[in-house]
Amino acid sequence: MKTENRIRSQIIRQLNKMSTKKLKEIQKFLGELEENETQSKVLSYAGAWSDIDDSAMEDLTVNLIANRQKNQRRFDQ
Repeated sequence: MKTENRIRSQIIRQLNKMSTKKLKEIQKFLGELEENETQSKVLSYAGAWSDIDDSAMEDLTVNLIANRQKNQRRFDQ
């Protein structure tokens, strides 16, 4: 944690010395970093259900409404 705080402080000191043009470039770069992180999190789920059997997939899709209605009745009682 101390290392993280030290790095953040160093970055802030460096940012305070930079021109507006450089700050805009850094802002753009940070936005790209965040976007890439989000994409990689989403892509980590790719193929997660590739080996699901047909009956389970049907239960999750075709029978979804009926299953939800059954579960709702259980909670209402």
